[in-house]
Amino acid sequence: MIKTSRHQERIWAMQLIYSLDLTGDLDISTARERIRQLKEQEMLSPDKKYYFEELVEGVLANRAELDEIIRQKALGWDFERIGYLEKSILRIALFELQSGIPVGVAINEAVELAKNYIDEKSARFINGILADKTSPGEQ
Repeated sequence: MIKTSRHQERIWAMQLIYSLDLTGDLDISTARERIRQLKEQEMLSPDKKYYFEELVEGVLANRAELDEIIRQKALGWDFERIGYLEKSILRIALFELQSGIPVGVAINEAVELAKNYIDEKSARFINGILADKTSPGEQ
């Protein structure tokens, strides 16, 4: 069995959520099929529940709430103008924050994903949303 890092699992979660959002297939059955395919592709144990699965399923189950938090914190931004990758990264980070992941870890991972897969400007935008003085869900 292949050992994976949390960072790698966040990358897989970001990629899956991004692709589901891009195609408009943000439903759990499509997500589970894509998860199965990814596990097969990456030679991961089909019987083990991985962290990226928790992230994908958690984001999909809580998407409306996560998106509302993004809307509240992205002052001056039309939600529809925020890129798919940015939304995916923000949803994952906000879900992790709600799940008890330390704030610094969630923010640092989100910013690194943005730097590596988008650009510095998006990384600053994501950092600004996540580093807001209020906790997720508060106004």
